[in-house]
Amino acid sequence: MEYHLNKIADLCSENGLQTHLPDSKRVDVKIHNECVLLFINLVDEEDALVGFDGMPWHSHGIVEFMTGPGTYIECDELDIIVGLVSGEFLIVSRFVKSTLTDRWIIHKDEPLDLKYIEPGEELIVYRLA
Repeated sequence: MEYHLNKIADLCSENGLQTHLPDSKRVDVKIHNECVLLFINLVDEEDALVGFDGMPWHSHGIVEFMTGPGTYIECDELDIIVGLVSGEFLIVSRFVKSTLTDRWIIHKDEPLDLKYIEPGEELIVYRLA
């Protein structure tokens, strides 16, 4: 499965999000400040991934988002942009001792499990306007 990168860029433009297409296999979506969401079609594989620049979290192809205990929805690349713009999806940034260590997307109805939060760890939840 390949992502429709030009459609992503068009949808972002329609919704006021800045994009950059560094090559024919990738589109970067600027969410805010240093937060850039990447959509990449892998060159030698029939696979695609979405993730944040410099962060370990990523997903391949269709993404599943938890919407509650035992329930989820499946989203393609355009659904992700629509969800972020509408506020259905949120971005969580994990900081440990003030250093950004991870960033990921969640559905607004997904329970945020804080049972294993560590000393000095901070989670910041961001919603687009």
